[in-house]
Amino acid sequence: MNIEPKYYDNFLEEHIAQLIDFQLREVSWKYDYDSKPNGTQKHWHVFCGHKIDECKLNGFDFIEPIWDRIAGKKESGGLYLERVYLNAHTFGIEPHIHRDDGDTTMIYYPRLDWRVDWGGGTAIYDNEVKNIDRHFVNKGNRLIMFDANLPHQAQPVSRLCFQLRTCIVFKTKRA
Repeated sequence: MNIEPKYYDNFLEEHIAQLIDFQLREVSWKYDYDSKPNGTQKHWHVFCGHKIDECKLNGFDFIEPIWDRIAGKKESGGLYLERVYLNAHTFGIEPHIHRDDGDTTMIYYPRLDWRVDWGGGTAIYDNEVKNIDRHFVNKGNRLIMFDANLPHQAQPVSRLCFQLRTCIVFKTKRA
């Protein structure tokens, strides 16, 4: 079952989105993560857990309302959570084009103050990686969903941006 890449704006109720935005600003980030094996472009990363209970045990309670909303979408019927992690980028970090493991990838953009001219969206390429098939702008409280096997890449952050581009990534498999 292939799903068409799509996005959902105002994904969570405003007060929940605000809480998640606030909590992500308190995260202690770790640098040196590769989006593809033996890659050279590193970025900031924090592993949350394989299941919601593990995320909560690891101090990432704010993941649960996002997952609960995802699970309520008809497009996510039959999907189960494989793992959740946080990614972050700053100016000068240029991530690899890569394909994910699993069946469906979902990315939640939590920064409510993010400006479009700062970049930091996500590009999804055609299978031959010759053209960008879809480009999703980084917008606070937006969730994007696409087949994990599609080549994709976090887009660079503008040199005029002095903020951390953050996202919450959900990797899922079909039941």
